[in-house]
Amino acid sequence: MNIIGKKIIKPLGAVSLQRKLFMFIVVALSLIIIISGAFIYKLVNNTCMKSENTHIAVIAESLAPRVSVWYFINKQADNSQMNEFLKEMLVSYKLEYIAFRDKDGVLISESNTSEYVAGDSYNVKYKKDIYSPQSENLKNSMGTIEIVKSNYMLRELSYKYTTTGILLAALLALYFYLEMRLLKGLLMPLSRIATEIKGYMPGDKLIFKSFASNKDDVIFEIVNGFLHMQKNIDDAMREKAIEEENNKAKDSFLLKQSRFIEMGTMISNISHQWKQPLNIVELCITDLTLKGMTGEVDSKYQEKLFNEIHNQVVFMSKTIDVFKNFLSEEHNEKNVEVFSIKKAILESLQLLDSIFDNKNIAIEVNTDEASFAYGSISEIEQAILVILHNAVDAISGTNKINGKIIIDCTVEEENNVIKIYDNGGGFDPVNLDKIFDAYFTTKHQAQGTGLGLFITKTIVEIKFSGTIEAYNYKDGALFVIKIPLAKQEEKSI
Repeated sequence: MNIIGKKIIKPLGAVSLQRKLFMFIVVALSLIIIISGAFIYKLVNNTCMKSENTHIAVIAESLAPRVSVWYFINKQADNSQMNEFLKEMLVSYKLEYIAFRDKDGVLISESNTSEYVAGDSYNVKYKKDIYSPQSENLKNSMGTIEIVKSNYMLRELSYKYTTTGILLAALLALYFYLEMRLLKGLLMPLSRIATEIKGYMPGDKLIFKSFASNKDDVIFEIVNGFLHMQKNIDDAMREKAIEEENNKAKDSFLLKQSRFIEMGTMISNISHQWKQPLNIVELCITDLTLKGMTGEVDSKYQEKLFNEIHNQVVFMSKTIDVFKNFLSEEHNEKNVEVFSIKKAILESLQLLDSIFDNKNIAIEVNTDEASFAYGSISEIEQAILVILHNAVDAISGTNKINGKIIIDCTVEEENNVIKIYDNGGGFDPVNLDKIFDAYFTTKHQAQGTGLGLFITKTIVEIKFSGTIEAYNYKDGALFVIKIPLAKQEEKSI
């Protein structure tokens, strides 16, 4: 059973459904032909035997009177004469064997041809009692004749059927032998190829050690095709890796370029924001000096002035820290944490407070205390700052005296949704699909590079795996940012 399983059943398992169907048809047709042939042979054999039995009975009926008369007349003759007579009957009736026995069953005489074989299955035998010819009323038994006639037609038919059956069986055996050879020589190597490439990942090395490198072999062509495919995949993966590195370097360059552009604006903002605290510090020092010269300084008033100076210095220091963290790339990479969206919005607004005051732009902020994200807070601040700068420019461009910016932050399902709306007139519908493209800008070359919104989209989509969309809404523009809500496991880090 193990040999059958290895030699036949296992190779058949690798055969395609179409080939199995073809093999089934071949086997089914062969069985139909064999069974039909056997049935026809049996039918013909029975018919022939029945016909021969009838024929030999007629011969016996014809031969019996002649033997009866001859034996009655020549009863005293010797056996040689009887043999000659039977031989003449053998030739006359085309028999293979004839014998005469007396009424006691003793063999009197017999004769047969040289081709006669006793016990041959194709011999048709018949026995006939011989009676005395003296009177029809007196049935005196003289003995029995036994005649045998060979069925040559049935023998020839049987030979042809046997030869055809052997030939068909040989052809069927040859077909299965060649099929098994084909399975072993083609399908089994294909199965080994499939086993070798199973679990292949780009970058893996295909070896195919078990296959001969015969260039005229079909299997070699298949293996060679897989090796070429592997080389093409490796080349494509290598080119993709290089392209990704180039894109990463390009994005990093654009991000730094955008930071430098923002830095110039924020330095101007800081100078504006420091003017009032510095004026307050200067007034406190002047007041303290004058009070000291006149001797009117008491400890409580002095403490009050020192506290005011301290508060202004803390405010200025915090402004510098926010600015420093925003520009520090090392800080961004190390400080990946769970942060409050509210904190990111308020710190972004703090950097632009002086601009909002100078442009007389009202700010409205609505935040959800449950809104937290995971990442670098300075990166989302940069994205918000770009949108706020664009909003300020849009409002200034319309010369509105009642400019307004509304920032809403809510939690929707698994996302933080930040909506920033301004009443600066919105976008030209023609340009709405292009505002996030690199180097696209509607401003003068001296006012913008077209990188701000591109960098914002890059930060939101790549750094935070979120989305950003822009719409014309009422009398202005609406930006909708969606970034994933911080997960519980991230909060526990």
